[in-house]
Amino acid sequence: MGESKKRELWIDYTRGTALIMVVLAHSQVPEKMFAFISYVIVVFPFLSGYLMKALSFREFFKKRITMVISYYYIGLIGYIVWILTVPEGFRKADNLTYLKNFLLVRTDLLDQIPLTIVPLWYLIFLFVAEFFFLLFSKFHILPYTLALGIFLRFIQPGALPFKVDVAFSGLYMFWLGKLVKEKKKDFERYLGVIGFTGLIVWTLVALFVDGTSWNMDHYGINPILTLAGELGTAMFFLWIGKDIEQFAINSTNKDGLMRRFIAKYVLYIPKLFSDNAIFAFGYHILIGGLVVLFTMALGFVVTEETLRQYWYIAFALTFGAMTMLMVLLPNSVKLLLTQPDLFVNGLRKERSSEK
Repeated sequence: MGESKKRELWIDYTRGTALIMVVLAHSQVPEKMFAFISYVIVVFPFLSGYLMKALSFREFFKKRITMVISYYYIGLIGYIVWILTVPEGFRKADNLTYLKNFLLVRTDLLDQIPLTIVPLWYLIFLFVAEFFFLLFSKFHILPYTLALGIFLRFIQPGALPFKVDVAFSGLYMFWLGKLVKEKKKDFERYLGVIGFTGLIVWTLVALFVDGTSWNMDHYGINPILTLAGELGTAMFFLWIGKDIEQFAINSTNKDGLMRRFIAKYVLYIPKLFSDNAIFAFGYHILIGGLVVLFTMALGFVVTEETLRQYWYIAFALTFGAMTMLMVLLPNSVKLLLTQPDLFVNGLRKERSSEK
């Protein structure tokens, strides 16, 4: 258990819970619920900032280029499946337009890109934003670029290819994660108050102001309040992740059957999603779409309207299918489906070890 503590299990629980909420958001949930869930996107750059280490440019490209490869690799799979299987009623553009916007990472153009590709924008955003963070830190201009990114939220000049604009606007969340890591003891001292306050702010801003949409480079009708909602969300997830971690650690020494059941089986689910984060990001809409096609093949009439009406069924089926696949598929297969470069490197190591 000391090893698990060293790994900081709260990160797994936090990331996994946020990923499950992303799957929920993409299940045609009601508008107010979507606005609330939309703030969860900040959890991922926040965690990336917390885990960020000082790297040279060479080390950065060696470690992070796999994100770019994964975007185009998974995206190509999603594109091919889309053009071959999606009924005309769900299509909004021609195949060439879909391809162009996929290559340029214009996932903000929802009617002009296969929906299976949309969640993958985060992989390119992560690559570009971390590169900016490293670059601006090296030149000692990071505080100015953080301020510039927040300022750009107010003028919203329009989305750019390769998520360059979103990378600027989201830099501050990487900085916040790094700050929390550096001031860990100070945050943990008041974590309950900070987290509960964050939940209140997040809820009030989402329900009474607007959601946030990093993919669309849109930060609500009041960017200041949206910024407060994003900060609140990050702090709430920090708090709840730490609490879940403590619950899991303490439960191993408890006799209560229910407590041990929750720790072993219920908390296994968010950790499963965290361990398979790229697979979950990359394939949940595609898997959801295949579930829809299967129900249509069974004779059910499925339209955008029925999906919105029965969003809870769509979520349950997609969540169930994703969980089953992540459990049943061998790690090598999941790696082949998400990170082909690492899959090939693994094969090479196996062959060299056999010689």
